[in-house]
Formats: sequence, C-alpha cells, structure tokens
Amino acid sequence: MVLIHGLWMGRWAMWPLARRLERAGFDTVIFGYPTRATPLANADRLADWLHDRGIPASRFVAHSLGGIVLSHLFHRHPDTCPSEGRIVLMASPVGGSNAARSLAGGRLGRWLLAGSLENGLAGGAPAWHAPHTLMLAGTRPLGPGRLLPGALDGPNDGTVTVAETRAAGLTAHRCLPVNHFGMLLSRRVANETIRFLSDRLERPASGTRPSGA
Repeated sequence: MVLIHGLWMGRWAMWPLARRLERAGFDTVIFGYPTRATPLANADRLADWLHDRGIPASRFVAHSLGGIVLSHLFHRHPDTCPSEGRIVLMASPVGGSNAARSLAGGRLGRWLLAGSLENGLAGGAPAWHAPHTLMLAGTRPLGPGRLLPGALDGPNDGTVTVAETRAAGLTAHRCLPVNHFGMLLSRRVANETIRFLSDRLERPASGTRPSGA
C-alpha cells in the first residue's frame, strides 16, 4: 500500500497512519515529494518511483494535495490505476481549493504554493475516474483556512470545504468530525480507512454509507 502526504509535509506526516495500517495487517510504503512542484511533475516522480521499486498498483491512501497528484498519475500513466484495488482520499480538494486560490492572491502565498497551484490546488486537475475510491472529509473547522476571509464557505475542516472533496467518480464519501491535519492522527479515520480497504470488492456501491454517516 502506498501512502502519499499533502502540502508542506513530508513522509513523516504519514507515519502515525502507516503504523495503524501495519498493525491491521497491511504492508505500507510512503512516497515523499516536493510539494511546491506541480502535481503533474510529482505524478511523473511517483510513476518512476513505483516502477523502480516494482511496487504493484493496488492500494493508495492520499492526504489533501496527494490526492491531486494521484489524479494526475492515473490520467498520465493509466497503467498505474488499480482496477481491482482500493483507494482512500483524505480531504483532497480534487476540484481545487478556494483557500489556496485566496492565499495565492498575495505574493507570499504564491511563493508558498508555487507549482502546487498549476492544474492542482487552483483547479484544473484531471477528473477523478479511478474505481473503488472512498473520500473522507473533515467537518471540524480548525485550521489556517479560517484566517482567509471568505475562503471557507460551508462545512469544512479548517483548510478544505466538504464541497471541494466531492467528485462524480467516487465510490463513497464520508464526513468525520476531524480537522484537516488532525485526520492524520485520528483513530476513527484510520479505522474507516482500514474498513474500506478490507471490504470485499464485490460489495455493491449501494451498500456504502452516504455522506455524513
């Protein structure tokens, strides 16, 4: 199983979740990447990383910007898209982030976000089309996005709104009372991830719980 971190983070951010997944019986590896590069460039890095290590494309867990990197990976390198595996996205703004666009309105913000905006956090990422995908969204509004007036409209996790995590191609979408960064430490998030990754693929989509369940 491949774990992918989010913006301004490194492999260390996924260690707590990786340990919980390993205790549940999963083998994990963590992909690290320069988050100020473009999501497309990082998707190419990920494709090379998977190929060089001979890692089969079966299960992915991605936080925030990591989910956008995955969308580029599957679009540009379709052989990496798992037809029989499962994917969990954690608060990934697959349609773009209003907080990022607002932050990019200033010079410092544009420098901090840099390439992550290009067909990524500013919008324009490939449509999500990978099968067997669960999106987990947070509803505890504690995070830096609250410092940007008007950036977070509606339920949010302090950085990303619930609406920004919705996509037509998802198998299931669930909301949990966690904030954007706290979900990496949340036992409940880990349990939801483990449950989805462990479910039989034959389980019909109608059996998934609706958003907010």
